[in-house]
Amino acid sequence: MNPVVSIVFRRSVSAVLLGALVALSAGCTTTGYVTLREKPRNPLLERLQNGHSGYSSGTQSVLTVAGVPANSARQIALEHVRRMLKQAPTPDRLHAAAEISYLLARDTGSQDRNLAMELYVDAAQYAWQYLAGTHDGTVRDPTAERHRPVAEIYNSGVEAFLRELMALQRDERLTEFQLPLTKRRIVFEVPQPSPWLQPDQVGDIEFVSDYEIRRLRNRHRTDGVGVPLIIQRRRPIRPTPAEKYYLDGLRFPATVVLRFPSPADQRNGAPVRLQAWDPRDSESIMVGTEPLPLETDLSTPLARFLSNPNLEDVSTFALLWPDRATDLRGLYMVQPYDPDRIPVLMVHGLWSSPMTWMEMFNDLQSDPVLRKHYQFWFYLYPTGEPVPFSLADLRDELNELRQRCDPQQENENLRRMVLVGHSMGGLLSYLMTVDSGDRLWKSVSGVPVAELSSDRRTTNEIRRVFFFRSDPDVDRIVTIASPFRGSSYANRVTRWLGRTLISLPGRTLEVTRLLTGLQEQRGADWKQILAPQTSLDSLARRSAVVRLISETSVPDDIAHHNIVGVCRGWSPKWWTDGIVTYRSAHRADADSEKIVRAGHSHVHRHPDAIEEVRAILHEHLRTTADRLRVIPVRTDQRDPDALAPGGTESFSEPRLSRRPTDPDRLRDTGSFPVFTTGI
Repeated sequence: MNPVVSIVFRRSVSAVLLGALVALSAGCTTTGYVTLREKPRNPLLERLQNGHSGYSSGTQSVLTVAGVPANSARQIALEHVRRMLKQAPTPDRLHAAAEISYLLARDTGSQDRNLAMELYVDAAQYAWQYLAGTHDGTVRDPTAERHRPVAEIYNSGVEAFLRELMALQRDERLTEFQLPLTKRRIVFEVPQPSPWLQPDQVGDIEFVSDYEIRRLRNRHRTDGVGVPLIIQRRRPIRPTPAEKYYLDGLRFPATVVLRFPSPADQRNGAPVRLQAWDPRDSESIMVGTEPLPLETDLSTPLARFLSNPNLEDVSTFALLWPDRATDLRGLYMVQPYDPDRIPVLMVHGLWSSPMTWMEMFNDLQSDPVLRKHYQFWFYLYPTGEPVPFSLADLRDELNELRQRCDPQQENENLRRMVLVGHSMGGLLSYLMTVDSGDRLWKSVSGVPVAELSSDRRTTNEIRRVFFFRSDPDVDRIVTIASPFRGSSYANRVTRWLGRTLISLPGRTLEVTRLLTGLQEQRGADWKQILAPQTSLDSLARRSAVVRLISETSVPDDIAHHNIVGVCRGWSPKWWTDGIVTYRSAHRADADSEKIVRAGHSHVHRHPDAIEEVRAILHEHLRTTADRLRVIPVRTDQRDPDALAPGGTESFSEPRLSRRPTDPDRLRDTGSFPVFTTGI
């Protein structure tokens, strides 16, 4: 064949093959979760834009009582209101003084930035006195409709001041600042440092009001006082044990407030405090004995982080070139590690990445109870590799994390881990709970490991991959749209396509070539070769992985919750999510099963599925509150010399599953399911 024709032919075939594999996609990575607004969102100005002379009706009433003409200069209006405040600092006058100060600051900002900065602080101070009740001892709820306008003045004043301050101190860290005219001191502090908000880890700061969310269904925010910020985490000088699990550019939410001293303390030189609060730990601040709710936004900082261009195309890259994606493999945390929270590890499916979980994560973190008790981790792995290899890597990653973060094995929260897996990730989660015994190995080879004619490195890799025990730290799993009986899409053609397109790492290639050669020596034809060469081989109905799953069950002391997607089909026999049939995704031995009307790539993002996971996590808190897990004694699962007589690993027999319910025996409920069981 002509070389040019050959190149064109190969490229054409590759394009066709890649298109054919799209049908197997278990999720998609999306970027560009936020857009930059032309102007920052300002609810205060939106409310005042139709008012007389720019004032609210309340402020206009105060000026009318003071005899100030409507067309008077703002400076004159402010002087009149200040004199009234000296006579009696009533709430309506504080409101008017705050509003006029803010509008005057905006008017003078372009000519005198120093004066504007002072006026923004004045606006915030008048509003603080109104809300905190420094004049009458009554703390006012900033979320109440009647007090919300004053809260908006406070928030807008603090934000405008902070923008001016950051413009002056471009590359300097916030510590202490003196206002240029009145010489008032403003001190930056973090009153309650959390694992997520440490003074030395505060890097670049952005304003939530600058961004608009695009690709998250819900924006989780609360009204209150303060300015929601997006803070980029600065890596500490002394790395934490979990430092390797944080991506560069990690962003987290914070809310800043200007806290003013009492008039007497201020006269004695007490500074104004610019305080940063972690909204995941603190929903309000205390004024005396009364809580003052914080203005918070948990979703926009997450969306801003997800718009990192370095996160683009990870799913396709990790599917087709797992040999080049090994550096990306591992556990990732979008929140700093916290030993006081239970880990929820989310495992994505084929042709996907942790980005696929962000809709669910965004909604789950909005629940204050879950936010208080859980931390969410994500496992990224090259999805082109066979399932047993990805599973072995996951076990190794978790073992390394335990050594880093809990070397003495004293943290009980790590023993209560919850795994949530979508599609192929559900199979990984399931297999983390079972003992393989020698079944997986016998399914791919009749030759004992000790009799293999392979080098020690390859032999050790076989033992690492094909022999494993149930992870005692996994306490509960949630599987979503997982092909427990394999998928018809992993057929002869697509598996061949996968082998054509997917480039495996060298260590994996050595093992798969060895196993394929052994089976060919036994006279097996192409259809009978069960050694997994790519992840698609692992998903085939006759694969060794599917066989092991069919012969095992989750141990009784581990809860298993199953979520199944159905988007078409006239009866249970024909139900499918478009990729995985109900017959394959159903587990009769699961503790609960929820059917969600959604397709395969969307079921884990569906509100019903998210609500189910939310209920499961609440249930997990209830059942683990007064229970301590007993960790069984076990030998090192990676010991290459722990061989039983005959050359197979010394493991107990895997648990046999209970007989599954035949979907054909279920009641025909029409084109969509109308029943759920469990939670």
